[in-house]
Amino acid sequence: MPWFSQSLYEILERLSSDIARIERKLDIYARAERRRDEMAQADIDRLKTAVERNATVTGSAVTLIQGLAQQIRDAVDDPAELQALASSIESQAQGLADAITANTPTPPADPLPQP
Repeated sequence: MPWFSQSLYEILERLSSDIARIERKLDIYARAERRRDEMAQADIDRLKTAVERNATVTGSAVTLIQGLAQQIRDAVDDPAELQALASSIESQAQGLADAITANTPTPPADPLPQP
């Protein structure tokens, strides 16, 4: 028998086993946390891309509208040119409306009626 009692040895064995079990659980939690962080970062990256794309589209729409306004001012004395601009505006407006409709998510249905 060692210089310490058997019960002390058993206590140390149980503690060692408990520590190993705790370490395994901590590893599982750490991996899960890393996965959540990676998923959150991916969501942030997708959101940044969407914001950048929207800013580009908005800027393009503003440029288009400003350009059309100037073209109308420039063609004020030419009825044929004004008619061509009107047709161009209608065509571009429909394209813009279609793009907005195609890329606008529908809001979720309200699951609970409001009292």
